Formats: sequence, C-alpha cells, structure tokens
Amino acid sequence: MRDEELAVTTKEFDVLALLDAVRGAVVSREQLISDVWDENWFGSTKMLDATMGRLRQKLDESEAPVRITTVRGVGFRLEDAADA
Repeated sequence: MRDEELAVTTKEFDVLALLDAVRGAVVSREQLISDVWDENWFGSTKMLDATMGRLRQKLDESEAPVRITTVRGVGFRLEDAADA
C-alpha cells in the first residue's frame, strides 16, 4: 500500500464513510441511496453501481488494505483486504 491520500468525490467519500462505520456488516442498497443521496431519490440506482465501480477501482489501484464486496440481492460490505 502506498502511503498517500486517495482522491475521491464527495459521494464516494460518503459511501466509504458509511461502509467503514459498520465495517464487516452489509449495508443495503436502499440504505446507501437514502443516506448518501436522498431518501426521496427516484432516479436510477445505476449511479450507485457506477460509484461502487469507481471506488473499487481506486481502492485496488492504490493497493488499499480494504475492499468493497457485493452481497448479491442485499447490498455491500467493506472488508479488510486480508479477509476478502
């Protein structure tokens, strides 16, 4: 892992902060959208998938000690890379 900051957008940071606050636990797609975007969001959920894709790529490229995993049909979880 390189010892440098990871450049992320505000939404990416908010997603990471939410996942990190309950590291190891699954956070539902609905909870992420409600907490990070807006509980009244009626747009496509593709923005969540795109955000997760960018975050995964950034975490991988930076050799971060964590990774985001998908729990199919439920949501996402932040795990220590050694546990993933």
